[in-house]
Amino acid sequence: MRWWVYGVAFVLLQGAPIKETLEVRADKFVANERKRITTIEGHVHIKKGKDTLNANKVIIYTNAKRKPIKYEAMGAVQFHLVTQDGREVEGHSDRLIYDAIKQEYRLLQNAVVNEVGKINSIKGEEIILSKERGYADVFGGKDKPATFVFDMDDIQQEQKKQKAQKNTQERHGTH
Repeated sequence: MRWWVYGVAFVLLQGAPIKETLEVRADKFVANERKRITTIEGHVHIKKGKDTLNANKVIIYTNAKRKPIKYEAMGAVQFHLVTQDGREVEGHSDRLIYDAIKQEYRLLQNAVVNEVGKINSIKGEEIILSKERGYADVFGGKDKPATFVFDMDDIQQEQKKQKAQKNTQERHGTH
């Protein structure tokens, strides 16, 4: 069993930046090198920097060099992550797929994302979050429309901030 845990840790750490560590805890780890997948089951908790993921089961898909290319979490999926601009978001869904190449999260079925400390939230049957590009796409289902709740003061403050930056750039002749 110890060999499997060390093998899984090696596979997982291949995709982690040198400055961050990846911590994985679970009841069971099973690696299949031929299929290039590692299945982690039972009370799964994954932490990388300030980002966390909890689920009943996570499957990690790797490339030929054993670097993670995709994570698929299933059952009681909960997450917390920090965006490139420093905002914290948390949420849950029935299933989550993380594309490590695109740095994109796809939350599927009963998906909810909330901005920590704010009223801002989105709900839908599918939510796509790009951590690197800072966007969210939301899709509703047949009987479950997508829902957005945003604090208009936040939006107005952001617009004022962008306008002030644009004016400063124009005054200094930079674009």
